[in-house]
Amino acid sequence: MRSGCRLCRSCLSMVKNFIMPRSAVVIDPDYLKHDPGHFHPERPERLKILLDLPGELEAKSFQLLPPRAASRDEIEPCHSREYIELVRSTSEKNRYALDGDTVTCRDSFGVGLLAVGGFLKLLDFIAAAEFRNGFALVRPPGHHALRDRAMGFCLFNTVAIGAHHLKLHYGVKRVMIIDWDVHHGNGTQDAFYRDPSVLYLSTHQFPFYPGSGSVEEAGVGEGEGFTVNIPLPAGCGDEEYLRVFKEIVAPVGEKFQPEWILVSAGFDPHRSDPLGAMNVTEQGFGAMAAMLLDLAERYAGGKIAFLLEGGYDLKALKNSVIAVLRRMKGERVDDPSIGIGGEMIQPLIHKVLNFQEKYW
Repeated sequence: MRSGCRLCRSCLSMVKNFIMPRSAVVIDPDYLKHDPGHFHPERPERLKILLDLPGELEAKSFQLLPPRAASRDEIEPCHSREYIELVRSTSEKNRYALDGDTVTCRDSFGVGLLAVGGFLKLLDFIAAAEFRNGFALVRPPGHHALRDRAMGFCLFNTVAIGAHHLKLHYGVKRVMIIDWDVHHGNGTQDAFYRDPSVLYLSTHQFPFYPGSGSVEEAGVGEGEGFTVNIPLPAGCGDEEYLRVFKEIVAPVGEKFQPEWILVSAGFDPHRSDPLGAMNVTEQGFGAMAAMLLDLAERYAGGKIAFLLEGGYDLKALKNSVIAVLRRMKGERVDDPSIGIGGEMIQPLIHKVLNFQEKYW
């Protein structure tokens, strides 16, 4: 071997991809058992169209990770015992409305435990370096769920429970949660509003359900400055979202230097989604994922986990998930450009940056 021989960048990338473990995908037919009603937007078909994905993906890049059920002890850092018991009691009823939007059946409690447990299992395997990253394709979603209240289709706040799990079991000091769902993740924000160890960033349509998520909501006490809300006007698409990610999300993330990144990946900002009024494409979601994957590589040793939240147009949902999975395995794709269209939200970007300047 010649002295001083060095691998070029492309060779290093090939070696890294060869020696690094594959990405994991959590999905299971049992997630279909949560049935809030035939005409409910958060219907079993959302997962049914994704069940074949592991078989369609390259075996060398992705591995199916079967879920497990979470224990009550794992859920209690984010939800009271009384609330957990309330959700459990719905197992005795064919149909029960926890609120106007959140309806359960006899299987919903068990599926909720499986959703949380599937995500926690994914985190454990990434922490053990069994996989370099992963995507938990679970339901029901979770980011609206409050400590004592179901809300917005959500039973348990899976991403918040996941952040607590990392802190409790792995001593993680800095967790970054980025929520790109079209609806503000009020439950996740509430869970960490006083906590400086979790940076919560949210891009969401505003004003819109659930009504929270203004720029001025930035945390309180020791947690002040660790909530960053980016309330976007209806009609924003790839250019606007990517400009926000480039000018706010990535710079704040770089200053925070997360040990882990968790992504509440809701695909209802898609231009075809019936519940939102945004114009993001699957290519846009892929580009946002690529920026977060890069941030994870630079600061978190690659440790990043995506979690399915919203997304109610079935074709758009599947194509968007595929776009993110392609980026997770390192596939190079041409990103949408950030052209003049993105300048329509420049005043909002300036407002957010000016408000957050004292923190970041």
